[in-house]
Amino acid sequence: MSVGAMTGMISVEPKKGDRANLHRPLMTFIMGAFPEQQEEMSVAVDDVSKMREKILAVEKSEKGAEQLLRYYLQMSAMDCKLPINENQIHVTFTWYDSFYKDSVFSGKRGSAANSLFERSCVLFNYAAVSSQIAASQNLDTDDGLKLAAKYFQVASGAFAQLRDKLVPTMQKIPTPDLSPEVLASLTTLMQAQAQECIYIKAVADKMKEKVTCRLAASASDFYGDAYKAMSSVNLKGTSWDKWTAVCLAKQNYMSGLAAYYESLNAKATKAIGNELARLTEANKLLGDAVKQSAGSFECKVGGKSSVTGRDILSKVNRAQAAAQKDNDFIYHERVPNVSDLPAIGRAPVAKPTPIATEVEGWSDVFGKLVPLNVQQAATMYASRKDHLIHLEVTKLRENTNQLNSVLNQMNLPAALEDLSGKEIPVSLIEKSGDVRTKGGLMTLRQSFDDLPQLLQRNEEIITETLKALNDEEASDKHLRGTFGAKWNRTKSEDLTKSFKEQGDKYQSILTNARNADKIVREKFETNIMAIEILSKDESALIDSIPVGGAQSLSGQGQKAVASLKSFMDQIKLLKGERDALEQKFKAGGDTEEIIAKFSQLNTESNLFNDEGLSTEHLEKTYGPLQAAVADSIRQQDELIAKITSANDEFVQSKSGATSDPRSEMMSQLAAGYDAFIELMSNLAEGTKFYNNLTKILTAYQSNVNDFILARNTEKDDLMKSLQGNLANKTPPARPEPPQFHQQAAQSSATAPAAAAAPAAAPSSPIYSTPTPNQAAPQAPAPQATASQGVTPQAPPLAVPGAPQQYGYGGSVAGYAPSYNMPYGMPAYGGYYTYPGPAGYGAYPPAQYPPGQYPPGQNTRPQYPPGQNTGAQYPPGQYPPSQYPPGQYPPYTGPK
Repeated sequence: MSVGAMTGMISVEPKKGDRANLHRPLMTFIMGAFPEQQEEMSVAVDDVSKMREKILAVEKSEKGAEQLLRYYLQMSAMDCKLPINENQIHVTFTWYDSFYKDSVFSGKRGSAANSLFERSCVLFNYAAVSSQIAASQNLDTDDGLKLAAKYFQVASGAFAQLRDKLVPTMQKIPTPDLSPEVLASLTTLMQAQAQECIYIKAVADKMKEKVTCRLAASASDFYGDAYKAMSSVNLKGTSWDKWTAVCLAKQNYMSGLAAYYESLNAKATKAIGNELARLTEANKLLGDAVKQSAGSFECKVGGKSSVTGRDILSKVNRAQAAAQKDNDFIYHERVPNVSDLPAIGRAPVAKPTPIATEVEGWSDVFGKLVPLNVQQAATMYASRKDHLIHLEVTKLRENTNQLNSVLNQMNLPAALEDLSGKEIPVSLIEKSGDVRTKGGLMTLRQSFDDLPQLLQRNEEIITETLKALNDEEASDKHLRGTFGAKWNRTKSEDLTKSFKEQGDKYQSILTNARNADKIVREKFETNIMAIEILSKDESALIDSIPVGGAQSLSGQGQKAVASLKSFMDQIKLLKGERDALEQKFKAGGDTEEIIAKFSQLNTESNLFNDEGLSTEHLEKTYGPLQAAVADSIRQQDELIAKITSANDEFVQSKSGATSDPRSEMMSQLAAGYDAFIELMSNLAEGTKFYNNLTKILTAYQSNVNDFILARNTEKDDLMKSLQGNLANKTPPARPEPPQFHQQAAQSSATAPAAAAAPAAAPSSPIYSTPTPNQAAPQAPAPQATASQGVTPQAPPLAVPGAPQQYGYGGSVAGYAPSYNMPYGMPAYGGYYTYPGPAGYGAYPPAQYPPGQYPPGQNTRPQYPPGQNTGAQYPPGQYPPSQYPPGQYPPYTGPK
C-alpha cells in the first residue's frame, strides 16, 4: 500500500494467499451429486484450479484485474451448484492480511473452509489492484485522468460490495482488513480520490470556476468522511495513520480550493466583502494543507507538476492582499464571517461502480450443472411423488390381497373346476407351473438368505461412519480442553450435527427395514408348506391333494356356477387393469420436465415457490391415475358383494359335498400361490432397496471421510501454528546468581596469575580441602590455546574431597564437567555430585612428577572405577565448617 509521491493518491496492497487443493473435494462431491457428468466436470474443475493459481500471483494491471473478476464471478456462479463449506465441500482457504503482511500480529492470517471467505478475499484484491491501476496513472494526461477516475470508482464499488453484501453474512471476520469499519473507510477514500481526479480533469479542461468550485467542495466532503471513518479504525504499526493524515490534509486542501474558486465568483460580481471572506478562509485552509502534507506528498493544482499547493497558496495571498487594498481604498465593504455566507454548491460526480456480472469471453464452466436449490426442489418433488405413488400402489395391493382372501375362503375359482372331486383344477395347475417357472421354494430360500447379508453390510457402513464422527469430535474436545481459547476453530459438534442427524435417519430406515423383513419372513413360514407343494411337478401335485366325492348341481346351482365364472373373468380383468395402473405410477418420466420448470422459476422469479409448482404438477400428472384407483376399488366392492351372493346359491345347490380335507387343501394352495407372488415381489423390492441404500451410505461415508480428512489437515495446521508460537516465545529472564558464585568468579580471576608464578604457592580454590600431606607447588600442565586451533575451555570445577587435575586453578563459576576424572569415571556413568565423597583425600604430591601427565590423562590405574572406596581414607578429617549448609544437594555417589 502506498501514497503517491506527488499526488498523494493512495493505493491498497492486495492480500497474499496460500494454495488450496480444489480438485479432489470438488470431484468427490460431483461424483455423489452429479455422477453422470463427472467426466465432463473434471475438465471444468481443472479450469477453476488454473484460474485460482493465476490470481494468487496476479499482475497489477488491467489484465490482472480482469483475471480476479473472472475468478470472482466463477466462484459466485458455482456457489449454488457446488457449495464449498465445512459440511459439504470442505476446502480450507488461507489468506493474509493486507496491512499486517510483514508484521507478527496475530490477526495477519485467516483461514476458513467456505467460498464466502474466498470470494471476499478475491473481491478485496480486485479492489486493491484497481486502486493500484488508478494510482499509477499519469495525472498530467487526459487519458491518465480518465483511467484513474474510472478505476478508483471501480475500487470503491468493490469495497462497498464487500461491506454491504459479503462481510455481513460472515460468522466471524478472519482478518482485520475485512472488518466493516476498514471497508467503509476504503469505500469512501476511493470515491474521494475519484472525485479529485474528476476535479483535476475539469481544471485541465478550463471549465468555469462555478463548476470546479463545486467539484472541489464535493471532494473535500468525501475526504472529510474518509478521515472520520479512518480515525475510528485502530491499525497500529501500518500505513493507516499516514493515510488518515493524508485525508485530513486533502480535506483542507480541496476545501481551500473550493473557497478560492468561490472568491473568484464573488469578484466577478463585485462582492468584495464576500471575496475577502472566501480568500481569508482559503488562505487558512491551504496553509494548513501544505503543512499537513509536508513529507507525505506535494499538493498540486490541475494535475500539473509545475503548479503546486505552495504556488496556489502564494497566489491566494496575493489575491487577498490586492482585494484588501481595493476594499480599504475604494469599496469599504464589511467583510462577513464565512459562516454567514451561503454554502458552496456541491457536484458529487464520483460514485462507486457496481461489480460487473459479466465479462467478455467468460461463461460459467459449470453451466450444465443444475443449481442446488433447483436440485433440492426436484428432490422434494420426487419425494412427494414417491409418497403419493406408494400410497396409491399400497391401496391397490391391499385391496387385491383382500379380494384374494375372500376368494380363497370360498375356494374360488378352484371349486368351480373341481365338481368331480378327482381332477385337479386347471387354475391350480397354472399356478403351480407359474411357481416352478419363477424358481419355486428354492429361489425364495436363496433370497431370504441373501437379505440379512445386505442388511448387515449397510449396518456396518453406518456404524463405522458414526464411529469416525464420534472419534473426530472427541479429538476436537480433547484439544480444545488442552489449548483453551487458542483452539479457535469451529467446534466439531457444531459441524457434525447434520452428519449425525443424517446417520440417525439412516439407522431409523434400517430399523424399519429389519422389522419389515421380519414380517415377510413370518408370512413365508406360514405358507411354506403350500409353496413347497406348488413347487412340485404336476404328478407330485396330484398326489399331494386328497381325493373327494363327485358333486351334482341343480338348475339353480348351474346358474350360480355360470355367474361365478363370469365374475372370475371380471376379477381377472380387474387385476390386469391394476397391474397396468401400477406400471403407470412407477413409470415416472417427468423428471426433466419438472427440473425445466423449476429452473425457469428460479431465473424469472425472486420468490422461489417450488412447493406450489410441485403441487400443481402432481395434480396434473397423477390426478387421473388416483381417480382410476378409486374407481377400481369401487368395482371390487361391487364384485365381492355379487360373488358372495352367487357363491351362497352355489353351495346350497350342491347334492354332494367335497370332502373337507380336499377343500381345505385347495384353499391353502390358492393362498400359498398368492403369498408366493407377494413374497417374490417383496424380496425383489427389498434387495433393490438394500443395494440402493448401500450406494447412498457409501456416498455418505465418503463425504464424512472427506470432512474428517479436511478437519485433520486443519487440525495439523493449527497445531503447527500454536507450537510455532510457543517456540517463538521469549525465554524467561536469567535468575540472579547467588553471592558465592560471584565470589567464585572473583577467585578464578586471580587463579591464572597465581599459576603463572612457579616460585609462589598456588592459590587455594574456594572451599579448598586441607589434607595431612599438603601438595608442593607444581609446574602448570600444558594448555591448548586458540592459536593452536583449539578453543580454550573454562577450567573444571573444584570438587572438595576429590583429587584434582595437575596444575588445576579453576573455580566454581568455571565448572566444565568435560574433563576426565583422575581415577576414572564413576560406575554409574555420571559426575560426582558436589561435594564429592567425604572419604577421598588428596594424593601425595611426591608420586606425581611434574610434567609427566598430559592434561586429562593423569589417572590412577591402580584404582579401577568403582573400587576406590572410602575405607582407605579415614573419615572426619575435613572440617564441615567449609561447606555452607543447605547450598548443595546431598551426596548420592558411592559410599
